[in-house]
Amino acid sequence: MIEELRIKDFAIIDNLNIPLKRGFNVLTGETGAGKSIIVDALGVLLKEKVSSIDFIKHGKTDSIIEVILTDEDLQDKEEIIILKRILNIQGKNRAYINDSTYTIQSFVKFTSQFINIHGQHEHTYLLKKENHIVFLDTMAGLMEEVEQLKLRYEKYQNLKEELDNLKREFEINKQRLELYQYQLEEIRNAKLNEEEEKELNEQRNILKNIFRLKELAEETFNFLYEEKNSVYSMLSKIRTNLDSLSKFDSKAIDISSFIDNAYANIEEAIYLLRKLKESYELDPNALDKVEQRLSLINRIKNKYGNSIKEILQYASELENKIQSLSFTEEEINKKEKELENIYTTIYELSKIISDKRKEKSKELEEEIIKELKFLGFSNPQFTIFINSRPICAEGIDDVEFYFSANPGEPPRPLNKVASGGELSRLMLALKCVELKVAKKGLKSMTLIFDEIDSGIGGTVAENVGKRLKDLATYHQVLCITHLPQIAVLADHHLKVDKVIEDKKTKVTIAVLSGKARKEEIARMLSGRITESSLFHAKELLENK
Repeated sequence: MIEELRIKDFAIIDNLNIPLKRGFNVLTGETGAGKSIIVDALGVLLKEKVSSIDFIKHGKTDSIIEVILTDEDLQDKEEIIILKRILNIQGKNRAYINDSTYTIQSFVKFTSQFINIHGQHEHTYLLKKENHIVFLDTMAGLMEEVEQLKLRYEKYQNLKEELDNLKREFEINKQRLELYQYQLEEIRNAKLNEEEEKELNEQRNILKNIFRLKELAEETFNFLYEEKNSVYSMLSKIRTNLDSLSKFDSKAIDISSFIDNAYANIEEAIYLLRKLKESYELDPNALDKVEQRLSLINRIKNKYGNSIKEILQYASELENKIQSLSFTEEEINKKEKELENIYTTIYELSKIISDKRKEKSKELEEEIIKELKFLGFSNPQFTIFINSRPICAEGIDDVEFYFSANPGEPPRPLNKVASGGELSRLMLALKCVELKVAKKGLKSMTLIFDEIDSGIGGTVAENVGKRLKDLATYHQVLCITHLPQIAVLADHHLKVDKVIEDKKTKVTIAVLSGKARKEEIARMLSGRITESSLFHAKELLENK
């Protein structure tokens, strides 16, 4: 409910504070006084795209529209919400909710929960086809079931997203697993050990120098054993001489033991050297094999590490990664089954809701047509079209209202046929039917009716006033009207005046009661205040 509307530097308005009350509020005044400008200011709160230059007061850079409202559905009735929209001459428009900055889209979406404007030149709530299903469900008393459907659909969407993510992750992990398994197999097939590379490099050096090594080994073996004066033969003579010497001098025995050890070492050296020189036999394929093996090791090193130790460590890490990739098709199948079950539940509930919508829509069409006739339409036609659509949060129905106010003209979509005044009365009819059949769960809002009295008068005007009054028992209603039959029924009467001060136009507003209100009703009755119009005004006010 709007407590107060504040408008600053908007069109011809300098600074205007408009207090509103619970119930039925009317705004009256001479033609051109500025009533429509006030509605335009409220409309700015509900539009994403606004031409700032059309509304900002001449000579000003900004225009501010601010609404102080209370949410009737809040448990804390004292809590207030402040909505503010600032228009800037350079197009840098800003929007605030309780002093926090919001995007224009979010601001409009939030504000639309609390305020609806129904009048000429407005992109109203009723003209948006997507809102027709909400009207139908509210009037049909299906909001609780639809809310349950939305919760299930949200769960379905979340699970579907989880499944999609799981499938994507599974495919990624599958690719990773294949890569890890290929890498591990490549490392294992290489059969690496940490000492091998050193040994292979040494072997390669030997094979590259095989002829020189064989020559050195042969020469060394000859020096050591084969030649006439080889080390082995000379050492044998020395041993013999020491043995003879020790027979005469025991001191030679110690020397002989050293020579014996040297002799044994020489024999071992001869044995090893013989084997070494015999190993230096040319094998045409040996060097190729060594080179191929080293090439394989270098290729593995280029892929997986700077050393064999690092490669073997990486292989161990691969084994752990392969173990950790535990997503399986079984898990995906389980999720798919769960998703299928939820979809079945959603579809069955959607079908039940759809059947109820179709059943209830015929009854509602009759109620709405009856209400439209009461509001002055001589032969109205109103049809609720329900067509099938892919399942969504609201179910499987595509709902659209068709309307015709003229005999002989078939019903057509609202935005193709309804004028401002007709649309306002149609909204009033829908809201009255809604109030009559579906008070439970109905959200209280501020409903603004402009041009609702266009082309009506007499009994129809009285009926419109009665319905506005009925609607105001639940919603806050603000009606801009020229008809006294409507104005007298208001709980709160505001008058707009346009005055000239210091050669400048100024819009003022006053709360009317008592004598002032009677005079305004009199003016509305006859265009001027006379004894006769005052009498009739008094009569209207007393008999309302």
